[in-house]
Parts: sequence; structure tokens; C-alpha cells
Amino acid sequence: MAVNLIEEKKWADQWEDLKEPGFSCRILISPYNLRITVYEFLLSKEHHARAMIHTLEEKAVALGLDKIWLKSPVKLNRAFTNAGMIQEATVPGYFLGREPALIFSKYLSVNRQTPSQAKRVKPSELFSVSGNVRKKRDLPGGIQLKWCREEDCRKLAGLYRSVFPTYPFPLFDPAYLEYSMRHHVLYISAWFGEELVAAASAEIDIRMKNAEMTDFATAPRWRGHGLAGCLLEQLENRLRQEAIPCLYTISRSSSTGMNRVFAGAGYLFYGVLVNNCNIGGGFEDMYVWAKVSS
Repeated sequence: MAVNLIEEKKWADQWEDLKEPGFSCRILISPYNLRITVYEFLLSKEHHARAMIHTLEEKAVALGLDKIWLKSPVKLNRAFTNAGMIQEATVPGYFLGREPALIFSKYLSVNRQTPSQAKRVKPSELFSVSGNVRKKRDLPGGIQLKWCREEDCRKLAGLYRSVFPTYPFPLFDPAYLEYSMRHHVLYISAWFGEELVAAASAEIDIRMKNAEMTDFATAPRWRGHGLAGCLLEQLENRLRQEAIPCLYTISRSSSTGMNRVFAGAGYLFYGVLVNNCNIGGGFEDMYVWAKVSS
């Protein structure tokens, strides 16, 4: 998403533009997540991938960061492999619903590249339902769904703060949420009267016609009622109307419930991002799920 989300409000994370002979890139430096995310890049020639990754590695080491990651078209597979990166996952249809994105990572410490397997629900346990669409559950009595507006941001931030001890982006700040709503992020919410009990979002890349289904949170006493699946269905319906063919998510590997929601909604499993972000109180492996409409 969203090149200016963090710039405008001066969050701890910082955007930076690099331009060197042979390459240019737009990166997000995140001390909170101890990583560099490459959002955009341009190589004069494929072999300049090595120079770009070397430059980013030097920057990461100087800042005490230990992961670099990016999404790449398939044609640059060899270039980033030769640059010392590891392909961890794929997002089919990421580019305009036609071409997949390969997710590459570079680890700069042993701890960061060691999977958090003790926390994981094993993907093999989900394959029996992966890609098979389950019948949607009805909304519990008294629950209403609505699209969030800026006046909901204070309650929305409160819900996220109550559910997640830590989160990769500052969802606990209403100002951040307000800004994101103005920049291609849809938030859907579930209410019991005046109480906000669940929420989720879709982060839309208009240019590439994909959307990340993310930020799912349900208040503890409302878990087990199928609210996440209902919110996901509403997001999908909206994105279908807006002709966004590629839907994907990067979900916590320890969350059996959310992984089952996506597996049961027809998403397929496409890989593991090791210790990808600071979420739920520590660093955790993340699972990539996706589906593409025709």
C-alpha cells in the first residue's frame, strides 16, 4: 500500500528512496519489525539486483535490522536468487490478475531465519479444507455489519489494542486508521448495538488490481461465532464489484481459526514467511493464502 501512510504522520517506520547506478527502489525501514520492505524497485539490468540487495544489506546491518523482503515478477527469479535471496512464497495473479508475484527474503541473523515452528498450526492440517468453500454461517442475533468511517476510528483502534499485544503497523492510533481509510483501505466491522466486536480490512493496490485481506480482530467473548468469515465475505463481495481479481492474505501461523477461515473460503496455501513481523507479542512466521477470480 500506501507509500505516504507513514510519511505524513511521522511514524517510527520511515520511507526512503534510493537511487544508485543500475537500480532505484522505494523502501520502508521498520525498527519495530526489524526489517526492510522493498515496495517498489527498478533494475537497469537483471544483474543489478545483486547491487541493490547488497546496498540494502549494508543499510540493514547499520540499523540493526535482520530481514529484507520484497515481491518480484517471475522473470527476475534468477536475479534475486543470485543476489542471495530465498523465495518463501508466491501470490498468484498479483500483477493485474495475470502474473504471480514471488516473495523473496534475505536473513541477516540465525535467529531471524529460524522458523517459529513451536507456534505453528501445520499447513498439512488445513489442506483437507483448503480450496473447498464452506457454507457461510449466519450472523449471530443482534449483530450488524457496516463499513467503517472516520468517526469509527477511535473504537476501531480500541478493538485492535485490546486484541493484539503488538502489531506490525500502528493500528492502535486512530489517526493512522483515518489516514488509511483515505488511501485505498476498506474497513468492515461487526457491531452489537453500540459495541464494536469485530473488524477486518482490505488493503487495495488499484494499479496492480490486488488486495490484501488483513487486520482481522474479534473481541474475545465473540470468538467462535463465525464473525471473521462473515467479514471476509463482505470484503470479497465489495472487491468483486470493483473488479479486483487477486485476493491474498498473510496470516499468523499460530492462528488456527484465521487459517481455517481462509482455507474454508476457497483460498490456497502458497508459502511461509519466516519471522516476518512483530505481532501478538513477538516475531512470528506468517502463512500466505490467495485466490484469483477469472
